[in-house]
Amino acid sequence: MILYFLRHGAAEERSTGGVDRDRRLTADGEAELRAAAAVWRRIQLRPDVVLSSPFPRALRTAELVVEGLGLDDKPVADERLAPGAAWSSFAQALAEYPADRRVMFVGHEPDLSSAIELLTGAASVRMRKAGVACLEFYGVPEAGGGEIAWLLDPDLYADN
Repeated sequence: MILYFLRHGAAEERSTGGVDRDRRLTADGEAELRAAAAVWRRIQLRPDVVLSSPFPRALRTAELVVEGLGLDDKPVADERLAPGAAWSSFAQALAEYPADRRVMFVGHEPDLSSAIELLTGAASVRMRKAGVACLEFYGVPEAGGGEIAWLLDPDLYADN
């Protein structure tokens, strides 16, 4: 099984009295994700399903992934992937797609890096905005059972 973890793109700053949940991608954030699609296509990133936090910045990121890769199915917003999600929440969402072998999670920090660290035993993982990690498992994803196949830093998208 392959799990992809994608941190949402660059989003609006938190405003005084603003609600974090309502923050959206910036124009630069959207442009960076559109540029990333060329890299993702080149490495043949093809998730069977894209599961996303329902927060607008993450859901829009997921929509841009689907659009950029030309996937047939829309992303699935899942409240369990909202900020503060632990691996157990990701696993519960994953369990609803038992036939899918390549699943992408679109979410937030530090949730994504914490899940990756738990699943791989890595001491530390840095997930920048619009960065994506690919983890491979020989069986069911569980703590310590995964390997980081690759990690893309968003600086790689700048020249595309």
